[in-house]
Amino acid sequence: MVSETICFKILRFLREHSFTYNFTWPDQRVEANTEDDSGTDGHIYRHLLKEHSLEGIDTGMRWLKYGGYLSQGSRTIRGPFWNALTEKGKIVADKGEFDVEEKKLFYQAEDPHSVFVAHQFNKNDQDIVEYIRDKVLYPNGFKLLEGRVEGLEDFRLTILSKIRRARFFLCLLTRRTELATGEYASSVWLYQETGVAVAFGKKPLLLVEEGISSEYIGAFQDIYEHILFARSNHPKKFESICRRFNADLEVSNIPKPPKNA
Repeated sequence: MVSETICFKILRFLREHSFTYNFTWPDQRVEANTEDDSGTDGHIYRHLLKEHSLEGIDTGMRWLKYGGYLSQGSRTIRGPFWNALTEKGKIVADKGEFDVEEKKLFYQAEDPHSVFVAHQFNKNDQDIVEYIRDKVLYPNGFKLLEGRVEGLEDFRLTILSKIRRARFFLCLLTRRTELATGEYASSVWLYQETGVAVAFGKKPLLLVEEGISSEYIGAFQDIYEHILFARSNHPKKFESICRRFNADLEVSNIPKPPKNA
């Protein structure tokens, strides 16, 4: 995956630097030349290798060249060679972000700031879902995706596409059916949607209501991250959700979403 963060750092570095080289004419006159918004590969790589991998920088450089953000020039056949910002590159460096359509090329249809929330569609859980959306995700810049199941075809076309598009997957496992033991099972759909998320390479974060039987969630809790909560304490318990998401974005060199007022 191409890192939007690395690409932007390359553009900003070049926007803030110039490259000076000496050109020797046939009559042996030496002329110093300065190219604004430019730098050699060595300048760029030495600067970014403090924080990023060689492979990540290589990928970012290629993406910017193919995308028309960088041009490479030389005054002689033997060099020196340098990378210069095109007008397109200067605009992005000054604006501070890539256009929406260009962003899609980074994540190949995955929205890095969307969260699919699998939950039961009942009145008892609506206040928790709204809390997650309005008090947890939205203020931190994340968008909630969800799906209603009205048939097998809708499950395939609607929910599958949304789970695939969202970078993050939350599963709200709440009580549904009381068991003979006094514990509860949750909706079978939630387990199936979690399986779909795993198949798409997502790392599920499970929000497990106290009282759910270990027979129905035990294996999931052993494998995936989970937060155990009660209806009385879920605001405090859910505080870590966006911290976990932002940590994942940081490790993957993906910009965090701007917070909403």
